[in-house]
Amino acid sequence: MKKMKSIKTIIKSAITVSIIFWSYFAQSQTLSETIRMAENERYESAKESFRKLVNTDPDKAKVYFYFGETYFEQAMYDSADMMYKKGISSDSNFILNYVGIGKVLWNTNYQNEAEKYFNKALAKTKSKNALILMKIAENFINSKNKNLPYAKELLTKAQKLEPKNPEIHILIGDALLEENQMDGSGPIKKYNEAAELDKNLAKPILRIGKLYYRAKNPTEALKWYKEAIKIDSTFAPAYIVMGELYLMAGFNKQALEQYKKYLALNNDPEARNRFAQILWVNKLYEDAINEIVKIQQSDSSSLYLYRVLGYSYSEVGDKFPPDGYVKGLYAINKFFQLASEIKDFKFLSSDFSAKGKLLSKNMKDSLAMIELLKAVQLDTTNTDLYSDIALAYYKVKKFNEAILYLNKKIAAGKPTVNDYIYLGLSYYLSKQYLLADSAFKTVTNINSENYNAQKFRAKSNAMLDPETKLGLAKPFYEKMVELILSKPETLEKNKKDLIEAYEYLAYYYYVNKEIDKSKDFVSKIKELDSANKKLEFFNKLFEEKKKSN
Repeated sequence: MKKMKSIKTIIKSAITVSIIFWSYFAQSQTLSETIRMAENERYESAKESFRKLVNTDPDKAKVYFYFGETYFEQAMYDSADMMYKKGISSDSNFILNYVGIGKVLWNTNYQNEAEKYFNKALAKTKSKNALILMKIAENFINSKNKNLPYAKELLTKAQKLEPKNPEIHILIGDALLEENQMDGSGPIKKYNEAAELDKNLAKPILRIGKLYYRAKNPTEALKWYKEAIKIDSTFAPAYIVMGELYLMAGFNKQALEQYKKYLALNNDPEARNRFAQILWVNKLYEDAINEIVKIQQSDSSSLYLYRVLGYSYSEVGDKFPPDGYVKGLYAINKFFQLASEIKDFKFLSSDFSAKGKLLSKNMKDSLAMIELLKAVQLDTTNTDLYSDIALAYYKVKKFNEAILYLNKKIAAGKPTVNDYIYLGLSYYLSKQYLLADSAFKTVTNINSENYNAQKFRAKSNAMLDPETKLGLAKPFYEKMVELILSKPETLEKNKKDLIEAYEYLAYYYYVNKEIDKSKDFVSKIKELDSANKKLEFFNKLFEEKKKSN
């Protein structure tokens, strides 16, 4: 992935465009403009406008309902509930607020109470209000506790009342998609019908694009995304999905241009938070860190940003010297602290794995193992964690435990070269030399130029043939020499290894009575280290050999 344009520059230019854009909206917003603002995910700006409207708009109950909807979209259910109830206090005959309270109850697992509010709304309107029917159906489509047959029944009634309402067609499409996510033909038909009914509506066009994206057809998806923006250039959600598509395709410059346009339309904290998380999801860890640090200068309350910050530092803490991993550990600990204050908060396996990695990077490997084991208990399918656990055991010299988890990783079917390297090292350091050689052999079969594998094959075979009678280590020491000498720039770094190889080869040729070759290697040792203690040993051998002849 090429080095991308600085996020700092992007945000700065986004804010500049934002100032120009919002100067147009300096005057008070109408309710319809504010509702559209919320639909465009400009949540903070919409909330500010709603606060003004409840003091100026005569239809306060309606304002409170859509104010509540804005909070509901962000899953801020307590605030949403408060707005809906204020709406009822303002005008008990504005029935949508009963639906709002029902939605909050339904999504906070009070289904029986929720149904009472839904039924009350339907009874008061005699099921003749299309918007009431739509909002209740929408809840049953989008909530975790779905009721798709009932949602479709409500939408059928709504469509009879308002057959040319495009929003009803969109919701029917959504219901069909939730019913069978493998078949997009029905939803696309309904979205196209909605688009035909209102050619200025970008929402159904974007939904069609998203379906093509899910079907792994990015070219077709991009066509529909562009069409949505052509219809409504201020439709912020389209820029986000287009950015995600470009990132998936590896077009980072184009992706960030789309995010810049999104932030120009929506530069409130919610948008910035989402942007930071998108950067993380797409593995732009350094940019995610820089963005979150900037956000936290004005608002450090989001536990989810601490989570993403910790995750990101666990991946690239070394890119933020000298204390990137320290900052990462602080962030993940802060996340755990804030999350623990929330009743029944459900931690993810990745929370513990990120914490474990950061503890390990901070040389706290015993604590790291505890967190990593928690992670694998929560998600036994994440076999990559076996490598992290094994490395933590290896660093505290618990080689048998490291071997256990590395073999688990290999048995799971997706081992890396590093897995075999550490398996070989663990076997070698626990004096299981034959198994060590087998592990390193796997690496050299993949890449014969892997220096560490050749080096430890040499060492392992030297231990298996302590008297050097069989010369088991010879081909591997010779390969070591070849690899070192082929890269003169590494000679100083690998000088000790080169001397070791020469020592072995000198003794091998001595044992096999090839004295001249042995002397050649002794000369090479002397050139590298004239004070080498083995020189005296070899000289004595040569003297004894001379006398015996």
